[in-house]
Amino acid sequence: MPELPEVEVVRLYLQKHLLNKTISKLEILTPKSFIGNPKLVEGQKIVKLSRVGKQLSLHLSNKLILLVHLKMTGQLILVPFLPAPQRLGSKGVAKGQGILMGHPTKNALDNLPHKSTRLIFYFSPAPQRLGSRGVSKGRRVLYFNDQRKFGWIKLFSPNDLAKFQSSLGLDVFDPAFTPKYLFSQLQRSQRAVKLVLLDQHFFAGIGNIYANDALFLSKIHPATPASALTKKQSQLLHRHLVSIMKKSVSAGGSTTKDQKYLRPDGTIGQNQFNFLVYQKKGQPCSVCQTPIQFIKIGGRGTFFCPHCQVIP
Repeated sequence: MPELPEVEVVRLYLQKHLLNKTISKLEILTPKSFIGNPKLVEGQKIVKLSRVGKQLSLHLSNKLILLVHLKMTGQLILVPFLPAPQRLGSKGVAKGQGILMGHPTKNALDNLPHKSTRLIFYFSPAPQRLGSRGVSKGRRVLYFNDQRKFGWIKLFSPNDLAKFQSSLGLDVFDPAFTPKYLFSQLQRSQRAVKLVLLDQHFFAGIGNIYANDALFLSKIHPATPASALTKKQSQLLHRHLVSIMKKSVSAGGSTTKDQKYLRPDGTIGQNQFNFLVYQKKGQPCSVCQTPIQFIKIGGRGTFFCPHCQVIP
């Protein structure tokens, strides 16, 4: 599942390419993947894009909001709608022309739509930009693909969305996510700090990759009870969480060994080269050279240095 930085990379790219574009048609191939009335989406312009944790919101001109959750295998593919002589498929998409976001399906850019395509958003061309063949240079088609059908797109009113997201903790990039807020949330639970960091009811968007490395930088053992952390430890953890996530966004997100996340241009993210302990089982710690250990906490794979991160 993409974490906060990866979804933020997607948001920034879509904002650049789809802001103020009008959705001319929504084609639903798998009904369970879309919740809402598609007629309320068609003819609407995307006026804003926002994100809370791992959830992406597309705000429409009629004040309704499309909420996107990629879950485990969801992906968004943005492609140009090409003139007829260049088409390979009935939908007018040329092989290899797609811009991939999220979890890639093998050969996802070939012969779209394919068996994993669940939804298709068509965007109206801008009349003033029509070329000699009558096709807008700015016209786009957005595909929502999902192999396992866990992901979804839902249509919300602002009030209903606020209620739906009311159980989420603060986003790590929210100005209100302060060291004081982090400490107060950690004090609420005696569970392992690693599990509390991953709990979206406490903090929105923190995932396994960044929890592992932030705890390492803060010299906190992942099994330490959250409520046992001191204010000083919480301040360190806050600083490192925010820092490594900002660096990951700048690097285009993290593409791990499973290759299930690509940047919007179809290339891999670069942040995996900055991993400190995540996926480094048996490798020497960058600080003390002690081999990195791997354990499971609450069923979640956890990497740490037994010398630098000593459990109280």
